Amino acid sequence: MLTSLLVFAGTALLFAMIPGPDFALILRVSLLHGRRPSIFAAVGIGCGLIVHTALSVAGLTAVIAHSPFLFKCITYAGAAYLAYIGLRSLLARPARPEAGEDGTDSGTGARTAQTAHPDDVSSRAAFVQGFLTNVLNPKAVIFFLTFLPQFIVADAPLSVPVQLLILGICMVLIVAVWFITLSLLLSRLRKYLESETFRRRLEVVTGTVFLGFSVKLLATSN
Repeated sequence: MLTSLLVFAGTALLFAMIPGPDFALILRVSLLHGRRPSIFAAVGIGCGLIVHTALSVAGLTAVIAHSPFLFKCITYAGAAYLAYIGLRSLLARPARPEAGEDGTDSGTGARTAQTAHPDDVSSRAAFVQGFLTNVLNPKAVIFFLTFLPQFIVADAPLSVPVQLLILGICMVLIVAVWFITLSLLLSRLRKYLESETFRRRLEVVTGTVFLGFSVKLLATSN
């Protein structure tokens, strides 16, 4: 059981590092909004995996995966949410021009709140984005249905649901730690990339990426 768990942990980390909607969200939130919101987004992703773990232990993951109606509902909801994030990024408003690059008002020289960008998100909003991006991802359903059972040990003293629970908890911790670490690393770069030109270009790039994920999700579902 221990050997299987170690192999699972290493494989799960590799899967977590593969760029996808979760990765793109952390990249966007870290570079645009800073450390605290990005950490909350990472925690939201972890909480989304908790939902998938609970569904897997209860046997509902298989029900969803084998139900064309339920699976398409999740697919369409996930695609719609990714498209929403993408369009919101593409339509993001530029910052007010009266604040200079050093955070001072060009007219009075008074210090302004440079971090108060019109499209900055709260920690709560970032958490919700992370949670919905993960929990509405139909690929996560397939992942929990096909990946976790491969590491079930038939002759282990623990029942299959308990083993699934342990594997799911490990998955949650691995993914959360990975994305929190990524958030901390990326947010350290934010102070060097605070120009409005960079923000706008990043919004366009990430918005296009999220729209691409949405279209790809719809295409693969058909």
